[in-house]
Amino acid sequence: MNKILQHSVLLFILSLLLWSCRKQESYPEVQIFGHAGMGMDIGMSAFHDNSLEAVELALSLPTMDGVEVDVRMSKDGTLWLYHENKLEAHTDGVGCIFEKTDETLEKVRYKSLRREKLTRLDQIWPLLSPKHQLILDLKHWDECTAGYVDMQLFKEALYAIPLEFRDQIVLDSSNPNWLAQISQDFKVVFSTVTFVEGLKQLEKVPALSGLMMRSKDITAEQIAYLKTLGKESYLFEMRSSKKQRAALQKQPSAILADDPRGALVIRD
Repeated sequence: MNKILQHSVLLFILSLLLWSCRKQESYPEVQIFGHAGMGMDIGMSAFHDNSLEAVELALSLPTMDGVEVDVRMSKDGTLWLYHENKLEAHTDGVGCIFEKTDETLEKVRYKSLRREKLTRLDQIWPLLSPKHQLILDLKHWDECTAGYVDMQLFKEALYAIPLEFRDQIVLDSSNPNWLAQISQDFKVVFSTVTFVEGLKQLEKVPALSGLMMRSKDITAEQIAYLKTLGKESYLFEMRSSKKQRAALQKQPSAILADDPRGALVIRD
């Protein structure tokens, strides 16, 4: 066998090996959601988390399953996207969203380079295609008063979501009993810091569809056990490609990716 033929055979074998590796790295059953749009690190996105621009960019990725956003309620009972407790953390506003009117929030801008506006939840609806899902991380704790907001008003704000989008929405909260009250109309998951507490609440509130947890706090074996119970697992807080790959390898129901493009490359 001459050297050219040997080289060609070697390249063919290497190609097969690389193809095999890629096959093993495929996790088609794991859904990928953009975490707060394109991730919590603006270095990965160019747009601020929870901004309309970040959500739109994430949903434009061809095989993206959806996005997760953080939701808080204004004084007027309107749902807005924002992660932190206080406006001054990332915007030119001051105080808690729960104490601000919609008129005030319309004028608030992020401190980022592009000075994005705060986004109302209802601005997301035109961006959703039928294939997309939307996870709403419900932020119902008011740091300014050190207590829960008006939970009935919060519930009413959720029920103002157009019926046509209800089947595409997953509600995430650390208040399992409150989630149980709306579980007949929405898919609900319990946010927990420990698997043991999560199992306890799944037994106590059967209407919960599954758990939302940091990837580092749950194992592949625990995820597999949830599947035997007919429950789902959603993982978050993966700020590197290595951590996203490790999360995908656990085969959860879904991951909230801080680098959605990278996660899609690994999965697909």
